[in-house]
Amino acid sequence: MENYKILGVDENASMEEIKIAYENKVNKLKEEVRDEKRTKAFIEVFDKAYEEIKQEREKNQYKENFVNDSNNNSLNEGFQNNFKRDNWADNNNFEYDDDQEETKKKSKKSSSNNSSMKKQKSNKKNSSNDKDKENNKDKYKRQSSKKDVNKQKSEIDTVSRVIIILFKIIALPIIAILSIIIFLCKIINLISWIATKVIIIAAIAVASIHGYQVYIGQPMYYEVFVICAVAFVVSLFLPSILKIVPSILDKINDKLKDFVFN
Repeated sequence: MENYKILGVDENASMEEIKIAYENKVNKLKEEVRDEKRTKAFIEVFDKAYEEIKQEREKNQYKENFVNDSNNNSLNEGFQNNFKRDNWADNNNFEYDDDQEETKKKSKKSSSNNSSMKKQKSNKKNSSNDKDKENNKDKYKRQSSKKDVNKQKSEIDTVSRVIIILFKIIALPIIAILSIIIFLCKIINLISWIATKVIIIAAIAVASIHGYQVYIGQPMYYEVFVICAVAFVVSLFLPSILKIVPSILDKINDKLKDFVFN
């Protein structure tokens, strides 16, 4: 019973079916199990089960042949006795022989019917076993595909985490550099605000002095008025320009801080 269960076959299965089941088990084990020690251990179990079934079938066949030979000998002896009796009384034994033939025919028919019923039952059991095997294969494939997908997701997650950690490490010195640049820009902005006020006053003073000189009668230099005008315009717009740069850098620095520390 255990040997048949190991190979997944019915007790009434033929040796060809048992051999096919044995080969399928071994091939499936070699495909699915990668560990050589485990495969050898399982294959030894399958080999042992197959050999024991084979020996058991040979013993049963030998016993059946022995029984059939003994039955044939007894039948031959009975036939000889019947032949003698037939020679002694032919007319009385015709009806007796007819009855024996009819009973033999009936026994043959019943045995053939029983064998056909057994074959049908074994075929049904084998078909159900094949369906169960196919369903188990499908379940195993689905489970293996799910495991592969989960492994791929875990590998992708680990790779993404490593990449994020590397970006965070790279972002730390950038944050430090940007904070220093923003601090310097703020100092420059403060200095430029004071400088622009001085430049405005100086440009107005130089232009007025040169205008007074022209008014007195000295020659006019247009370059002086142009330089004063450019300095006046630049001093008006320079503080606002210097405010834009640190504000942009401050936003970038805040985003990097959120990325690293959150």
